[in-house]
Amino acid sequence: MKPKTKHLLCLFSIVLSMFFLPAPILANESTKTVAINNPSEVSGEAQMTINTLSEIPDVDSTGNIDSQVVIIYKNTSPLNVQSLSLSTNEVVSGETISDRVDVLEVKSDVDIDAFIKTINENPNVLVADRNCILRTYDLPNDPYVTDGSAWQFVSIGADQTWDQVANSETVGIAVLDTGLNTSHPDLVGRIIAGYDYVNKSDAVTDQDGHGTLVSGFIAATANNGIGLSGVAGTANIKIAPYRVGTKGLSVANICAALMDAADRSDIKVINMSYGGYEYNNSEAAAIAYAKDRGKVLVAAAGNEGEPTDPEAGLPSYPASYDGVISVAATTRTNERATFSQYNSMVDLAAPGENVYTTSISNGYKSDSGTSFSAPIVAGACGVLLAANGDLSARDVETALTSTALDLGDPGKDDAFGYGLIQLDQALQKVVTDKPLSVLYKTHIQNLGWEPLFKRNGELSGTSGLGYRLEAIQILLDNPGYDLGIAYQTHIQDIGWQDWRYDGELSGTSGAGLRLEAIQIKLTGADANQFDLYYRTHVQNLGWLSWATNGEQSGSSGYGYRLESIEVKVVPKGTPFDTSGDSFITNPV
Repeated sequence: MKPKTKHLLCLFSIVLSMFFLPAPILANESTKTVAINNPSEVSGEAQMTINTLSEIPDVDSTGNIDSQVVIIYKNTSPLNVQSLSLSTNEVVSGETISDRVDVLEVKSDVDIDAFIKTINENPNVLVADRNCILRTYDLPNDPYVTDGSAWQFVSIGADQTWDQVANSETVGIAVLDTGLNTSHPDLVGRIIAGYDYVNKSDAVTDQDGHGTLVSGFIAATANNGIGLSGVAGTANIKIAPYRVGTKGLSVANICAALMDAADRSDIKVINMSYGGYEYNNSEAAAIAYAKDRGKVLVAAAGNEGEPTDPEAGLPSYPASYDGVISVAATTRTNERATFSQYNSMVDLAAPGENVYTTSISNGYKSDSGTSFSAPIVAGACGVLLAANGDLSARDVETALTSTALDLGDPGKDDAFGYGLIQLDQALQKVVTDKPLSVLYKTHIQNLGWEPLFKRNGELSGTSGLGYRLEAIQILLDNPGYDLGIAYQTHIQDIGWQDWRYDGELSGTSGAGLRLEAIQIKLTGADANQFDLYYRTHVQNLGWLSWATNGEQSGSSGYGYRLESIEVKVVPKGTPFDTSGDSFITNPV
């Protein structure tokens, strides 16, 4: 056959095949895609292998949550995404939430359960599961505040503990919520670093208000003449706000926040005032990660306790995960709030009906829900840890459950758990074996205030620099004793200042005047159980001998500056060397 004729027959055969052979099946006409990055099981559209999530669009926050998958990796690695062997045939968008948490959105024709199963088989993945939205557990109510309305603190004994704990090391409480109004006058100074997973910013905002309500129960500033006090009272407890959504909180954001908080040494407690009724493997893994790192985990039991609620009596999550303290809500008369969820996983109860707290508008409001019972318990956990930093998460929970006011059926029950927390009794329990400590810090010439309080004999001030002390604050880390501390300083050009008490400033601020002498003494009914010793390092004189229980330490008539100080408190009768002069007067 001639070459030209042969080519014509080939072309004719190709044309016939186009008319008579079956057409290829389009992807949207076939069964759902199962395999990841398997070209034989997807349509013929252009495929791109995904090496990083920056190569595809971010997940639409208003998109279909049912098509989203949360992935938690075992370790941080820039190759985590690449190891999944993803392609654009399965994945339409993706987003990095943190260095170990990603969220993906798969196409509608992908079998998401099979997709998740395959992801979970990857050796680099800790767990993967569907993303979902959890809701906050608050109920609307009258925002008007009247004097004396913050009854919840009396109900749990916090009115007896607000000024009993003074810790130098901050106890951080992570609040995973809608964010925080960081400029609220009752919360300024009570906040440490958090993160806004919605805006991907270190600057946390609150567009909803729920997170600000929750935070006030924990750490609203005590004894400042405005608003109300959080359960923390004067203890050094601060909020680490993590914004994980608005009314709807993304499990992907929650997992990232849990793991970040778990890795921080300054965060001891994590509060979760939200929930849902589906067990989620990704959330459970993040909870377990935080639990294994010793965090105290507290969550709202839920608001679906009314007889007409279809979820009444069901376990809610995260409250029902292992290692989480599930908190129900009580009324002013110590009854179960009608909305409060009940089930066998409830551990404790706290006020949650018509309770007052800080609002997003820089004011205060009343609200109801187990959302607000949980932070009361979280704040109580913080107080116990501030009083005794050696406590484990189990120790903290046991202290609260063993001292709770038993309500409802005798013993643990579904409505109240072990009962209504009694912080004053729990505090007494955890400090029984803890020694009393004195804390102090000084304002130093050219340096300003020391960043942290010194404790029990540590040097406060400077050595060898010749800098004057200009002011001092002293307080007690008071484990349940009826004790306070008073002190007065002799100031250049002023003389003896009036007595100051329990953390107040003695000296001057901004005047550049030296402290020349000091007196310190214990106050309270239990003062006779302890001895207080203190000594000062004085210009040209060096260290003087130890003074005790209100004696003067320093010098008079020389104009010498105090340069440093040490203070100790010991049980009465403890041997102590007080020989020598603790105060020197110029005889001229």
